[in-house]
Amino acid sequence: MSNTLIEKVNNRRLIEGPEDRVMCISPLKHPWAMEAFKKFRQNDWYPESIAMGDDVTCYRNKLDDAERRMYDKGLAFLSNLDAFQFENLTTNISVHVTSPEVQMAFSRQAYEEANHVTAYSLMAEAVSSNPLDIYGMYESDPVLAAKNQLVLDQNDELRGEFTPEKFALAIVSNICLEGIYFYSGFFAFYLLAKNGKMLKSADQIKYINRDEEAHLGFFIDMYHCLKQERPEIFTPEFYAKAERMVRSAVELETAWGKHIISGGVLGATDMIVTDRIKWLANQRVERLGWAPLYPGVKNPTPWVEKVSAVNGVEVNFFEGKPTDYQAGGALDMDF
Repeated sequence: MSNTLIEKVNNRRLIEGPEDRVMCISPLKHPWAMEAFKKFRQNDWYPESIAMGDDVTCYRNKLDDAERRMYDKGLAFLSNLDAFQFENLTTNISVHVTSPEVQMAFSRQAYEEANHVTAYSLMAEAVSSNPLDIYGMYESDPVLAAKNQLVLDQNDELRGEFTPEKFALAIVSNICLEGIYFYSGFFAFYLLAKNGKMLKSADQIKYINRDEEAHLGFFIDMYHCLKQERPEIFTPEFYAKAERMVRSAVELETAWGKHIISGGVLGATDMIVTDRIKWLANQRVERLGWAPLYPGVKNPTPWVEKVSAVNGVEVNFFEGKPTDYQAGGALDMDF
């Protein structure tokens, strides 16, 4: 490898780095991104491989009104959210990234968000004679409309004049999206599955959940990488803004979870929803190196980890050993 190319690799940065357009990914400046890319590929799956016929019968004949309402509302937001995220990744966040291996991981993540949209479409078509009733539910549900708007507003914070702090806050926003905003919806499907209902829908959700946990890890690694490369961003003012963002996400997701269970479905209560979301938030911020935002809150639903298992392998909500954000030492280069 020429000294010029070595220098180009050494000079790479997550954002505001040189635009060398050279797809040299061996050796790597950001090996954590390539690990994410490989993990995304290993999780490959196809929604069409899950036959939804049993759920058609279950939805029509075995769910009561409250369970059917919970299913519909859970599916409505999840289908909206992955569509938002696909657009956010492709037109908003990734355009500011100057590391080719991080761009590769983003491209694979965008594919997976599109794959999730396909899964939600199959679910909507299985249970509804008019899938637009699911996709367009925000038009008749003000709680859903408000939640959608807040997510879109957070995504739009990065648009306009770019600043490194905006990008860092966008990472935190995406940690909220991948690690908090999906989880009242996921819980609704696992609650039905725990009671032997809508099992094929739960299978779709298990795969989506596994993907989102991998995406969450990708953004957490990105956060730590940016903290190392641009430490001047991480001021007390930044942390205050980031904490407000996470707390806002918890409040929003808790309100949504309470809304879709309508005071209680299959033993779920407002307190269970509240504590589960707060517990999840604590797990997320711990991986950022923060103190718990909700000290003492315990997981009220440990059974979810069993129900959410894909082929007998549980989704690991604590996954993510400490990562070495320094690049590898291949070729003895001074990264």
